[in-house]
Amino acid sequence: MRVLAIWASMLSACALGACASWFPAPVPMHTAAWIRPITQKARCLVVFLPGFGDDAEDFERNGFVAEVRRRELSVDMVAAQATLGYYARGSFPDRLASDVVGPALVRGYDQVWLVGMSMGGLGTVYYSRAQTAQVTGILALAPYLGDDKLTDEIRAQGGLARWRAPPRVEVMNEDNYQREIWRWLQAVTRGGEPGPRLYLGYGKSDKLAHQDELLAAALPPDHTYLVDGAHDWKTWKILFDQFLQRSDFARDCR
Repeated sequence: MRVLAIWASMLSACALGACASWFPAPVPMHTAAWIRPITQKARCLVVFLPGFGDDAEDFERNGFVAEVRRRELSVDMVAAQATLGYYARGSFPDRLASDVVGPALVRGYDQVWLVGMSMGGLGTVYYSRAQTAQVTGILALAPYLGDDKLTDEIRAQGGLARWRAPPRVEVMNEDNYQREIWRWLQAVTRGGEPGPRLYLGYGKSDKLAHQDELLAAALPPDHTYLVDGAHDWKTWKILFDQFLQRSDFARDCR
């Protein structure tokens, strides 16, 4: 849990440029990929986004790749090495589009889904706001969604549906990105702006549960997965298994 507190503090301090030089962000963004043979064209693409301190290969090490394959889904998978440096520079959505999603789309997928945890959960929302037309759906696992000061404000106003959101901003920076992320989530869950299908999963003992429950309350009940567990890969794997069993993704990507 100490690692979580450290990275959340760093992300807040570094938000979209304030200390970008502290963290590397190689160009192009590195990836790990698990692609079906060319004779078995996949219907869907899954893009995995790691949390702080994790890397692209961790999705294979922790059984996510094997679980998709075990279910014989028509899916190609790519994991992005989307480290904190890309978020700190504000280059995350552009680099993910140019280096990961864009090159993959030449294979002609019907759907694109993003799956990320913690910082990567934030990334699923951040990218979907920037590239709405590309993304069919997301699974945000225990996403970091900003400072507690803002989430306390949303809660005090009666939750996300009643929150008095600011006007939309086109360019996000360290001063506005958290409010814009929540504003966009409010607009999408209300049907006021186009957006992907939103799925959320988190553990009851997760340190970010007090944030994530605000989003959960605005989603259809069958789009939220809540299990016993903390902010760790064991819990995220259980949540991912439930998503593979019960979501639109499970039905559409066979």
